[in-house]
Amino acid sequence: MSSSFSTWFIKGINPGTVITLNQPFSSQWKILEKLNEHEFQINKEENNDYGFSSFASAKFQCYDPKQRSKEAFMRMYIQVPHRKTEMDDADTRGRQATIFTPPELIAYRDLNQKHSSNTPKLIGYKTGTQDRSGLVPGGFIIWLVWEIVPGLRLGDSNGADPYWAHKSDERERVRKAFVKALPKLVENGWFPTVSRARSLVWHQDTETLYFVGRFSKAGKRKSPVEFAEWIATFELAKPVPPVRWEDDDWDKDTSRWEW
Repeated sequence: MSSSFSTWFIKGINPGTVITLNQPFSSQWKILEKLNEHEFQINKEENNDYGFSSFASAKFQCYDPKQRSKEAFMRMYIQVPHRKTEMDDADTRGRQATIFTPPELIAYRDLNQKHSSNTPKLIGYKTGTQDRSGLVPGGFIIWLVWEIVPGLRLGDSNGADPYWAHKSDERERVRKAFVKALPKLVENGWFPTVSRARSLVWHQDTETLYFVGRFSKAGKRKSPVEFAEWIATFELAKPVPPVRWEDDDWDKDTSRWEW
């Protein structure tokens, strides 16, 4: 990661900027604030050998300027120069331009088409290329906007404290909803990239559990799903004693677990 170029999203996307999307239909979204930014910069050899692209992404909170109460999340992807080529001239950097579709966009489009009821809906997106003044002239620039689902996020980077703050009967309802929702997501071909409570949002009024964040292709399992394993993996139970799922000697005894 290049510390000299650690912030790529400086011009043109300040709060108040309106972004126009064109897929699947035209829509406009006004930026409220930038929530985070991540960099995925590689060197030329990694691009030549594996076809990887250098890019940065930023997440924003935004809203429909015609309907202020309609808020959503936006992610912007932009191709950036390969590591150690940041100071090359535009023509050289332009030769780095590649075609790229974010896996996140692929997942959301597919889940939309399959009418998934436990994941956020993709609202719109737009793919384009940078102009002559861009970081990589001719390089990709991509926007996508998805809904903010209602409810309480059950975890964060520190763990699952919001989930464990619920009373035991409410936690039981969450787990029952999880056991119903996870197979539907897998059947649709996807799985949360981060298998933790922070990938879950619980809407108490409708008893709906949503999976949020990025998704990865669901692989085919050689053995049946052990729901106790996944409940614990997503921090909805605390194994006692701690369990290593890859160990063949797990006796599947959950009687001492904290639920």
